[in-house]
Amino acid sequence: FGHPLPLGEGFLDSRPLRSESAATVRSNPYGDSMTSSDTRQMLSSTCFVSRQAIFNPSMNVAAYDLQSNYASAENPGRNGDPDQDSIRALFEMFSDPGLDLVIGDCTGLVTITPPALAAGLWKYIPPDRVMIGLSPLIAPESSADQLLAIAAEGYGLVIDESQASDCGSLLNSGKHAVKVDVTRFPPDQLAKRVRQLRKLKSKILADRVDTYDDLEFCKSLGFDWYQGDFLSRPASQHKEIPVNRLAMMRLLSKLHDSEVEIPEIEKLAAQDVSLSYKLLRYANSAAVSLPRSVTSVGHAVRLVGLNTLRSWSSALLLSAVDSKPRELMTVALIRARMCELLGQSIANANRDSFHTAGLLSVLDAIMDTDMETVLAELPLSQEINDALIHRTGPIGKALVCTVAYERADWDHVEFSGVASDMIRGKYWEAVAWSRKISDNLLN
Repeated sequence: FGHPLPLGEGFLDSRPLRSESAATVRSNPYGDSMTSSDTRQMLSSTCFVSRQAIFNPSMNVAAYDLQSNYASAENPGRNGDPDQDSIRALFEMFSDPGLDLVIGDCTGLVTITPPALAAGLWKYIPPDRVMIGLSPLIAPESSADQLLAIAAEGYGLVIDESQASDCGSLLNSGKHAVKVDVTRFPPDQLAKRVRQLRKLKSKILADRVDTYDDLEFCKSLGFDWYQGDFLSRPASQHKEIPVNRLAMMRLLSKLHDSEVEIPEIEKLAAQDVSLSYKLLRYANSAAVSLPRSVTSVGHAVRLVGLNTLRSWSSALLLSAVDSKPRELMTVALIRARMCELLGQSIANANRDSFHTAGLLSVLDAIMDTDMETVLAELPLSQEINDALIHRTGPIGKALVCTVAYERADWDHVEFSGVASDMIRGKYWEAVAWSRKISDNLLN
C-alpha cells in the first residue's frame, strides 16, 4: 500500500471519523472493547496493514496512507513472497466494513503493484473511498489502457512525479494527484520541480517530510498535502521545557507520583475546571458504563481506580497542546493501547506501566525537547524511563514493536514470541479503541 489522497473537492475538508455503529462494544472503565463480525475479516487476515496520516496545510488529517507487507511483494509466489491468492485476499478486505475500521470517514489509497494491476485487483475496493497509487515499477506507457480503465471507473490516481511526463493527459483532468519524494531534491531543485508540476491540474503531495523544518519549507512551496515522520518529532530542540507548557508538566508530575493520594488528585483536578468537567463527563458516559453516576473526581477514582484516572487525565492534558496536530494524540492513544495489549502476553506484567509508556512516548514531540529533559520532570518508574529513553526491558520492546508496526517497519514487528496475527489484531484493536477515546473523552 502507498499514499492515500482525496477523491474530489471535498477531500480537503476536515471530516469527523465515521462512527463505529457497526461495532458491538463491551466496555470496562479502562476502555476494553470487542469488535463485531463486520471487522472480523480484518482482524483475522493473514497480513500486516498499518496507516500513516496525510495532512492538509492546516495540519488536519485529510487521508491515510495504507501500507502492507503483502502489497510490497513485487513477485508474488517467488522467494517466499505472498502468492496471488494472498494479495487478492488483502484487496478483498477493503470492502466498506474493512475501511470503516482502517480509515474511518477519511480517504485512503492503495498503491497497486504490477501483479495486482494485471489481475485487476483494484476492482475489489470502492472508488468513492479509495484512490489508486501506482508502484514505481509500473510503466505508464505500457499500462495506459489499464490506467484509463481505472480512471473510467471513477478512481482517482496518485502518480509519482517521475512518471508524470508519461501521464500528462490523466493529470490534466483535475481528478488525480502527483506524489513527490522531497528527499530526492535539493531545495532549489525541489522548488523548480513544484513549479513544473503546477502546470498540470493535479494536486501535489509532499512525501517523506521528516522534520518540521522540512514541513515549513514544503509549505512555502505550496504543496497541497504533507506526509512523513515529522509528526512524532520535536519541532525544535529546546534545552528546557517551554514556559507555556510547564504548568501541564507539573500537573502530569503530580498525577504520576506513586505517593499521591486521592484528596490531592481531587485538589489538582479542581484547579483545572476544564479537566474536571471532561473527566466527569466521560466517567458518566455510555462509553464507560459505570454502574452509578459519578459525582466527583474522587468518586471516579474510587470507582475506576487511580491508574485509569491517570490515563484519562494524561490524555486530556496532552491533547490540550493546541500547537500540535490532533493526530499526534491519536498516535499516543494507539501506542498506549497496543503496548498495553502486548504487555498482557507477559506473565505478571503491569499493564498500566505498558499503557503509560505508550501514551507518554510522544512527550518529546509535544514538549519540543528531548525525552531525557522531559522525563527528568516526571516521577516515573525506572522501568518506564528506560523504555522511553533506551527502548529496553519488556516495556521498551513492546514500544519498539508498536512504533515499528505504526511505521510499516515490518522487520521489527515482533514481541516476546507473540504470533504475527495476534500483533496485527492488537494494532487494529488499538486503532478502534483510540477512536472511541477520542470521540468520547477528547472531543
